Amino acid sequence: MNTLTQKMTKTLTTIVLTLSTIGMANAASKVVAGDDYVTSKICVAAAGKSKIQLHKVIKESGLSKTYIAEKVTCNNQNIVAFVQEFGDSPEKMNNALTNGKYTTQVNITDLAAN
Repeated sequence: MNTLTQKMTKTLTTIVLTLSTIGMANAASKVVAGDDYVTSKICVAAAGKSKIQLHKVIKESGLSKTYIAEKVTCNNQNIVAFVQEFGDSPEKMNNALTNGKYTTQVNITDLAAN
């Protein structure tokens, strides 16, 4: 019975260590503004998880969502692309920025067939 307890302890320890390692490897990096510009604040909010926080930052900025989606850049990327790459909830936040017009659907066209 003692060896069974030892095997279970080793197995349990291995599982805990593996899950801890996976959790640390999947930890999301935090997006931080490099300056105090309003657009930087918008980028940080858009890369986060809270649509309420994003709405608040947009309202405080005085800019429209359409303007932000079309004109604001974050790290030299369009804000929608930036959120897609670095955001915690990219689809949810991009839908909030584009009033539900954001889609991840991909269309493939066979150019050789034409």
